[in-house]
Amino acid sequence: MAHRVRLLWTQHAVHHSSQDYNIITAIRFGPLESVWSLLAHLPMLLIGFPPELIFFGIIVVLAYQTWLHTELVDKLGPLEWVLNTPSHHRVHHGCDQKYLDKNYAGILIVWDRMFGSFQEEEETPSYGLTTYFNSKNPIKVWFSEFPDLWRNLKSSKSIAEVFGYLFKPPGWKAK
Repeated sequence: MAHRVRLLWTQHAVHHSSQDYNIITAIRFGPLESVWSLLAHLPMLLIGFPPELIFFGIIVVLAYQTWLHTELVDKLGPLEWVLNTPSHHRVHHGCDQKYLDKNYAGILIVWDRMFGSFQEEEETPSYGLTTYFNSKNPIKVWFSEFPDLWRNLKSSKSIAEVFGYLFKPPGWKAK
């Protein structure tokens, strides 16, 4: 959802903002991304999943996804059909038009194949955001998406536009 809801993207963009693709990119998170994670997992807790199981699941996914952030591992043969691999995840981090909004998988790439969001890595992607941003200052990186969001909200002419800028995908514009 963090790719499809702009308010959530303000935090997840931190992870995608690096123009380098390495293990450090795996641990770049916005300061409020953990709040979203808590809210996203709350329904599981409310319907009775044990907190330890939820926490274990989060750790497994994060651990698995950490090793995906490398250019050192090439394609992995038949595993590419089922699992999210470094090749698939490089596509996910690409800011090239054909790589945008592709390969959302956490662990299993079969979901992207089923739902039409799969893209094979055809050449090494360009990494980073679609708008140029290059800063090593964590405060600037953490809050880099807010100025444009604020400008859009100020220019809104209706509540519907406000909701559009907050909850529609990044790049959404009022008509």
